[in-house]
Amino acid sequence: MNANNRFSPSRRKVLLGTAGAATLGIFGAALWAPVKNHRASWVEQVVRDSLPGVALEPKSLQAFVSYMVDHERLRPMLVKATIFADRFVPWLPAHVTKARDGLAGLERHVLTEYLIGSDFFRVSDPKRQTITYFGPMIACSNPFTHRNA
Repeated sequence: MNANNRFSPSRRKVLLGTAGAATLGIFGAALWAPVKNHRASWVEQVVRDSLPGVALEPKSLQAFVSYMVDHERLRPMLVKATIFADRFVPWLPAHVTKARDGLAGLERHVLTEYLIGSDFFRVSDPKRQTITYFGPMIACSNPFTHRNA
């Protein structure tokens, strides 16, 4: 190779690789925001889909979403992967029995936490009043659970 040639084939490869990595980084950063918040949007969607026609107070719903995203039940990696699959590859949980069953249990848990921590059962007609979430019930995590003493 000519000593005056500033770009060798290996330098070209390094420059192309660096440019490619930078491009992927830019696109990755642009796409990361929805992926980063996928559990939060999933929790909100579960509540909204489960309560059609019910008005939900926005600030308290966001407080509930924050509470649930940090909840210990949604922390395991397998749970995160299942929620991710439900958000971005919905055919996977629909065709894998274990994922579908796990997802159904998570959805029931999310809805139960919302209903018990809100005024849903204390209003006369939930479809005519806005439902407000007040926080998790401290005394009893689920009054509908029957346990043998």
